[in-house]
Amino acid sequence: MLVLVSGGADSACLLDVLARLHDGPLHVLTFDHGLRPEAGRECGVAERNAAERGIPASRVELGLEPGPGMQARARTARLEAAEAIARARSCMAVATGHTASDQAETVLFRMARGAGRTGALGIAPRRGALIRPLLPLMRAETRAWCAAHGIAYADDPSNEDPAAARTRVRAGLLPAMRAVHPAAERNVANLAESLADEAELLEEVVDAAWSRAADVGGLDASSVAGAPPALGRLLIRRLLHGAGLRGDALARAAVEAVLVVATSDDGAAVTLSGGSVRRESGRLVARRARPAPRPTPLDVPGAARFGDARLRARVAPAMSPSPDMVALRPSGPLTVRGPRPGDRLALESGGHTAVGRLLAGDGVPACDRELVPVVAEGERVLWVAGHRADPAALAPVGARAVVLEVERT
Repeated sequence: MLVLVSGGADSACLLDVLARLHDGPLHVLTFDHGLRPEAGRECGVAERNAAERGIPASRVELGLEPGPGMQARARTARLEAAEAIARARSCMAVATGHTASDQAETVLFRMARGAGRTGALGIAPRRGALIRPLLPLMRAETRAWCAAHGIAYADDPSNEDPAAARTRVRAGLLPAMRAVHPAAERNVANLAESLADEAELLEEVVDAAWSRAADVGGLDASSVAGAPPALGRLLIRRLLHGAGLRGDALARAAVEAVLVVATSDDGAAVTLSGGSVRRESGRLVARRARPAPRPTPLDVPGAARFGDARLRARVAPAMSPSPDMVALRPSGPLTVRGPRPGDRLALESGGHTAVGRLLAGDGVPACDRELVPVVAEGERVLWVAGHRADPAALAPVGARAVVLEVERT
């Protein structure tokens, strides 16, 4: 078992308990995020606790840069490193020191951000190889254990930084709730546990509804719109989760927005945090946002791939333009790239329109617009593939021209 130990009281307690109870070999993993000079000392506390118990330990230098989303980025970096080391050492489980206090903070944090029932489930006791043996214990209990057994630990000052939303929950919201009821923290954690138990029953209901509504990589929009609202929301959350969307994309406001799309006509779409949902041929299809492909030259004749699109260029007599095929008269090299801020396309009636506005008017969700191929000559936009071309660049029908086609795979 790989044990993630930060040097704090919770993970120090975890290491001591596992050293006493676990029958198999243990390996300690501690992290220096590279953000504070004191972090090395805290790692040293974890390493000494491991050495006192005859347990090997490894330290990983993450070297993170400060900035927005630090806690989420640090969590992702830790888990990725832990998974790699667990594979290398053939560990069957990765243990963390999350407690019921962490559970209460997580539930309240998610509720404050508008999470639905799924978000209120909080931290799972087990997720794949990741296990949380201390989840039944409050933070005060892990500190009491360390005090009773003379276990050294270090407090991380970043846990008291009010700039972090979770810290504001810990330092402000939870004390206020304890003033209402002394067991508030425990009660919130118990609520998450009860909801998790009930979720097992609800899963059977959702499974049955999903089997009726599932339709070629999405959900039949009419089935979702016609379901009881609570069941419709559960179906949508499963759809979003299956597409890899997390966090705010699963919040109630986002789910309600998808319900509106379900009752709309084909082409309706909504952009969510990290992705989008669109109604296509009577189906709700969820997509996770992807980074824009890199610009690539388009030779004549030749072909270029841009994400899921393949563009071909050939010399041939010009024909009438369509969204997926145009005949142009370029004067220089062609590049295929995504839309850029400030991109504008000439209009036949005169003037220009912003490419972003054009795509929005054609119903392309904001998170998908970077994936639309744009054929440019220098900074000039000649063709927004699948949408519209610069009328001044079009060749007369029958004239020798560069014919461009876009295919989607």
